[in-house]
Amino acid sequence: MSYWRYAAHRVFDKFVRYPARELSDLRAASVLAPLSDAFAPWSPISMRPAGVLTILNEIVTNDRIRIVECGGGISTLYIARLLRQRARGHLCTVEDDAAWAASLRAQLESEQTSDHVSVLHADLVPTSLTFDGQQGRWYDEEKLRQSIGGEPIDLLIVDGPAGQTAERRHARYPAVPHFRSLLTDDYALILDDIHRRGEQEILERWERELGVDFERRFSAGRIAIAHSRPSFAV
Repeated sequence: MSYWRYAAHRVFDKFVRYPARELSDLRAASVLAPLSDAFAPWSPISMRPAGVLTILNEIVTNDRIRIVECGGGISTLYIARLLRQRARGHLCTVEDDAAWAASLRAQLESEQTSDHVSVLHADLVPTSLTFDGQQGRWYDEEKLRQSIGGEPIDLLIVDGPAGQTAERRHARYPAVPHFRSLLTDDYALILDDIHRRGEQEILERWERELGVDFERRFSAGRIAIAHSRPSFAV
């Protein structure tokens, strides 16, 4: 993606999409209210309410039961609450920050949702799953293989590791090459923070590698979602 195309995206996002995004989040927060039975801390880096709502809609509408999430946070708690309510499905959340992983486990325990979620701490280590040969770091793949195993995945959510800096802007790319062999024939894939240049470049690469088209929702959660086959709209 050229610099000018990226700059145009940022200007459009700031002056046109911002009001629509705020309205979308307000509507989503209202819909999420029944699952807000305990306080959960929101921060500037949290997934936006509209993004969380898209994930929950995907789980219910297309009956996702084997879910893997890269990067834990507010979405982890809401997914856990929904799975408890449905008494169906399991989430494995991968987190590279040991302290944050422990905090998530404690919150899940306090909400009595831990039966539906596994929080896996995996350090970031050098990886051969590179974007255009750039040396990068990603979750310890051996630990992922040992902990997640070969169970099929029908929903993959990519919201980590952090990729805010220029040096790490493709930090989330390895998720697809690593988990690709575990994706079911009917799967959904969600990427957060698509307002950033790195994530837009990752999306373009994943589209070519998987042969899917992502719906980019800049004004509704700043996420992108793709389905391997026609699915109910969420």
